[in-house]
Amino acid sequence: MLPLLLVLGGGGFLAHRAIKKRRTSPAVAFDVPTPQSLALRGKLTPQRAAIHGKLMSICNNPQKLAKAAQLFGAEGLPHHAEALANKAKVLHKMIHGAKAIVECSRAGDQHAMALAKQIGENARAGDKRAQLSAWLIEQYTKDNPPKAA
Repeated sequence: MLPLLLVLGGGGFLAHRAIKKRRTSPAVAFDVPTPQSLALRGKLTPQRAAIHGKLMSICNNPQKLAKAAQLFGAEGLPHHAEALANKAKVLHKMIHGAKAIVECSRAGDQHAMALAKQIGENARAGDKRAQLSAWLIEQYTKDNPPKAA
């Protein structure tokens, strides 16, 4: 009687695993390209151009830009993917630069203070890159308040 229960229990376990595997397999079906997506591969449609334009002009999240670069590359648009990847790298460096300026200014570095002041002046003058840098500095100071001494 005990061996029969073990066999039935093992069979139930295997059936459970097979059902679970079947439930997770439809997600793989979405990765299979459809004839329509194959026809659009490598073509810059108006929708793709709009998405790329918004990402290049509005997006300030390097992780989102890197993911979008991967997607554009997978869609056969390497030039657009490269532009998004370059923006993600530059933005990542700018974020670390903003962090360094804020931390050095808090430590009393007068060069960092002067640099932050110059970035603010250039941002008020209308320089887009300086405006982004000033915004990143402001965001870092809000997210990381100075520690009490």
